[in-house]
Amino acid sequence: EQMNVYIPPSKRRAMEQSQQQTNSTSTATPTYDIAYQRENWHTLKKTINGTINRLNTTTLKPLLSSLFSSANLIRGRGILAKTLLRAAMTSPSYSSVYAAFVAVINTKLPEVGELVLTRAILAFRRSFARKEKRQCVALCTLLGHLFNQGLTHELFVLQLLTILLDGGSTGIPTDDSVELAVAYMKIV
Repeated sequence: EQMNVYIPPSKRRAMEQSQQQTNSTSTATPTYDIAYQRENWHTLKKTINGTINRLNTTTLKPLLSSLFSSANLIRGRGILAKTLLRAAMTSPSYSSVYAAFVAVINTKLPEVGELVLTRAILAFRRSFARKEKRQCVALCTLLGHLFNQGLTHELFVLQLLTILLDGGSTGIPTDDSVELAVAYMKIV
């Protein structure tokens, strides 16, 4: 099984044409269907990753229109959520752009916006429990901008602040959690 082997486009087209000619006389083989689905999935993943990597304030509108026309976002919603969260954690300064991107997608496909928000909340809870400050700051920044874009409710802001200022089992908030709460309120 050849999974990650580079095949030049001309050879790939020739292979697909010969495969289609052999399949036109008989029924399609399961391996061809799996390879075709794998290729489509890989193309979808590359499209979404490339779009998010090129995202900034000036390219937001054209990239959104090209993504809606070229990618099946219902099928690739998990990839989109994962890529957005990874991008938001590596560069928190672009969180406002990512939140605007999700807000526009949410108007057309609310299940995608809900998935991104759910995964962001779960990632925050996981990183807060592990005391990973850098990831918590990045996720609080993203969650604050998602609130500013109207994707979360006001009660979510209060719940997040309660978690940050509660102090956990000791009942005394740590310096890092207070710093996170202050940074979050600056965004909101």
